[in-house]
Amino acid sequence: MIDENVNINIFNDWALQNKDQGMEKGHAKSVSEMLKIVNEYIGSLDHNFKFLDLGCGNGWVVKMFSNNNLCDLSVGVDGSENMIKKAKLKDSKGIYYQSNIEEWNFKKKFDIIFSMETFYYFNNINNVLNNINSKLLTNGGLLIIGIDHYKENKPSLSWENEIGIQTQTLSIKQWVNKLKESNFQNVQFKQVGKKSPWMGTLILYANKNR
Repeated sequence: MIDENVNINIFNDWALQNKDQGMEKGHAKSVSEMLKIVNEYIGSLDHNFKFLDLGCGNGWVVKMFSNNNLCDLSVGVDGSENMIKKAKLKDSKGIYYQSNIEEWNFKKKFDIIFSMETFYYFNNINNVLNNINSKLLTNGGLLIIGIDHYKENKPSLSWENEIGIQTQTLSIKQWVNKLKESNFQNVQFKQVGKKSPWMGTLILYANKNR
């Protein structure tokens, strides 16, 4: 059982130490690859879109979309109060919520749900995916997830001991199966930024059935 407070306390401290800026730089290349997939999806739409970032940190990705003329709504959710405070200071257009993501819900649905380096912190990944599919994502909408901590990426397996975070460690096949089990369609994955022994960021993406 993951103790959510342990992870949130770490991220609250990191925000105070401005380590969020290092995270932003460190994730930039992987997020850039994710955004290529997102932009291709946006290009297929015949209407403006709504965007949600689960585990938004200091809001840097949300801000990209809050400044996009085709984006009608850009929302970020994070468990860390200090990260959300930073996000609100940086981005007056985006909407931010400090909340336990596993319990968070919203009245409107989103065309794109994005998440970078967050899903392995959840106690019940299946519940989060089912909630996204049934309540948060539009028909045909895109879910895209970036993950650095997974079984095949051996350097990431020492993070719990080195950093103190609590995680769920799954294989690529297990991540793919979780998306399929939650009735997502067109489930695809790729690894980007490989540099031995680092196996790269695992990018998973799929659509809600129309």
